[in-house]
Amino acid sequence: MHLYMIGPGGVGKSTVGERLAERLGYTFVDLDTQFCERLANIRDYLKTDGYEAYLEQNSALFEALSVELRHHNVVFALSSGFLATDIRPDIVQRNRQRVRESGRSILLMPSKDVDVACGCIVTRQLKRGFGLERDKEEAKFRQRFPDYMALGDIQIFTMGSPEIIINKIIAAL
Repeated sequence: MHLYMIGPGGVGKSTVGERLAERLGYTFVDLDTQFCERLANIRDYLKTDGYEAYLEQNSALFEALSVELRHHNVVFALSSGFLATDIRPDIVQRNRQRVRESGRSILLMPSKDVDVACGCIVTRQLKRGFGLERDKEEAKFRQRFPDYMALGDIQIFTMGSPEIIINKIIAAL
């Protein structure tokens, strides 16, 4: 079985996904890490090739990993815009279909309230040290929030610890 951790950047997809995989005895794959290892540093790639090219390559990488690991139990941490961006809706729809057809998606979100969720996520993003701007991150989060809220076979809304989130996921599986 493939499980897909989805949601905005800074929500805990990688942290929770890795620990969930350990608990379940699954393989863990972080799509962003794989992109960096197999293609290029994401920030550098975005600067030189742009977001549209990144979406194309990230989707192709996901497809390759899905085929490579089709007979394995895997927890994937997907990129924040993988299923929720207004750039290249054709790629986003194809990604959503692949996820729907090949496993179960797990949305992580701090709150159902857009203001609470935005405040939490943007604060976390800014602390990551990527030189992000609050206004741009808030606008991006608010634009993607309705898309995120429509996704997830399992939806987890909490600002709790990774262990609390993992227990909620396991109970929902």
